[in-house]
Amino acid sequence: MPTPSAQPIFSYIVDCRNPGTHVYHLTLTIVGLTSGQHILALPVWTPGAYEVRDFAAHVFDLRLAAGPVPLPAHHQSKNQWIFETTADMAEVTVQYQVYAFQLGVASSHLDQSHAYFNGAQLFFLVDDYRDAAWDVVIQAPPEWRVATGLEPVANHPYHYRAADYDILIDSPVEIGTHRAYTFMVDHKRHEIAIWGHGNEDPDVLVADTEAIVKAQRDLFGGLPYDHYTFILHLSDRATGGLEHLNSTTCGTERFAYRPRKNYRHVLQLIAHEFFHLWNVKRIHPDMLGPFDYQREVYTRLLWAMEGFTDYFGDLSLLYAKRFSPQEYLDTLADRIRRYERLPGRLVQSLSESSFDTWIKLYKPDSDSPNRTISYYLKGDLIGMCLDLAIRQHTANQGSLAEVLRRLYDRYGSRGIGFPESVYQETVEEVAGCSFADFFRRYIDGTDPVPFETFLNHAGLTVERTYKNPAAEDNNGDLGQRTQDAPLPWLGIDTEVKNGHQPTVKVSYANGPSVDKINPGDRLLALNGYEIATEAGLDERIRLNHTIGEVVEVTFFRRGQLGSAAIRLGTAPPDTVKIVPVKDASEAQQSCYQAWLRADWQAAASSAK
Repeated sequence: MPTPSAQPIFSYIVDCRNPGTHVYHLTLTIVGLTSGQHILALPVWTPGAYEVRDFAAHVFDLRLAAGPVPLPAHHQSKNQWIFETTADMAEVTVQYQVYAFQLGVASSHLDQSHAYFNGAQLFFLVDDYRDAAWDVVIQAPPEWRVATGLEPVANHPYHYRAADYDILIDSPVEIGTHRAYTFMVDHKRHEIAIWGHGNEDPDVLVADTEAIVKAQRDLFGGLPYDHYTFILHLSDRATGGLEHLNSTTCGTERFAYRPRKNYRHVLQLIAHEFFHLWNVKRIHPDMLGPFDYQREVYTRLLWAMEGFTDYFGDLSLLYAKRFSPQEYLDTLADRIRRYERLPGRLVQSLSESSFDTWIKLYKPDSDSPNRTISYYLKGDLIGMCLDLAIRQHTANQGSLAEVLRRLYDRYGSRGIGFPESVYQETVEEVAGCSFADFFRRYIDGTDPVPFETFLNHAGLTVERTYKNPAAEDNNGDLGQRTQDAPLPWLGIDTEVKNGHQPTVKVSYANGPSVDKINPGDRLLALNGYEIATEAGLDERIRLNHTIGEVVEVTFFRRGQLGSAAIRLGTAPPDTVKIVPVKDASEAQQSCYQAWLRADWQAAASSAK
């Protein structure tokens, strides 16, 4: 393979003019290749989605030519082709097709309504010419328009240029009849491109997105781009979000915009992905950019890259006044409830969870809750603990945000990654003391996290209770909604499949059914009486039985009738609240107010 000394000229044509076939027709023209052997390589994964996807599986009808003369290509591995050129070959053309019919933020999709693609699935890297410029010309139905973070060439609506291959891969493209809305922040243009329809209110969505942009800008003191594109997909299911250097794609369920309790999740998704333009796209360990697209890339810091992005995404909604302080604390409390329910929190550390993402997070099974912990969920909560600990050590003069700002100033703003050890070093620099014990116990270890200890710095504590199954009497009057007394528990989670009775999804390692009921068992009866619904099973256990009582569960297991006697255990709390402590000190009140930018007295009064 020749050394890339002189840069060839690379130009792609992406033809989506026959969208009903779900096939992109691509033409890559290369001018100025030196003579010798060359490699066409397609990425095997998309940055931000840490799963090997083998996109070459969807490539077909690959043909090369030098002028009018066909050029042989040897398929040497799953995603690489080799070809040779001679000195008289001034121009090489590569033509191929890509099937694209998977709707998702990290995949590509083409149908009669739109075209959407991520570059990793469509664009070959030639040799190692990562630093060369790459042109993209789009051929689309005449009524379709384009939304992307790529730079337009001479204001041409279908011609774009990426300064290098990394930017080409990092710039998704939406093509179609999407609705486009714009707003300006700091004289920079922001576009929201919406494909699909639901119960969204575009005016509200634009105003809320603008507020998120401003709140996060204020955390860093500026916006590190010339323009930004939000691509929103509204469909029958949520597909998550994926971050890019100056754009993001968010896939939401089409009717998720009302009522407010549902719409909050949409705003959380947008806030999370937008915060990534600093945290991950610019602030990142050195192995997360420039990328190796041919194999897995390992880091033990995804808890900081993803978990802390969750943490600051929600905080920015509070700072933008899209969350009330109580809504924010309720969100944290619910995450504590979900975290403490998972036996895997005592098995897998945050750093291990980060490193194992390629084989575990994106490939969960029925035992995952028992053996793993999400670096999103625990990382968010550890971000809160770390932030409050830094504030306590510095009398609110330092914070986790200051850690990120220093990493951005020293590394992110210069376009380079940092060694992994720098993260703890920067925390200790901001806090002015050692955090070795914190990292050893809660990040590299699996010690239970004492949330009360850290929340106490801000005058808050955690209350754990149970939903009272007898809260409503026969007259429909509500009694005490929660109770301190624990409830009986089978130790399983179920789901309903194909209209049948509940099917076991998880049998918890710390529950009484762990060695008696298997994932996949279809539950039929409890003590000889039919189990018709998930809710019915839970209600019967809680209302009619006690901890320590033995019940008989009947089930189908792989088509065979079976039963098991199970001694009911103690359920984990199902209601968690974060509430003010009584007689909070001045230091606690100051921490609360600096952290949440909210009035302590209002919080204390509402809790009475």
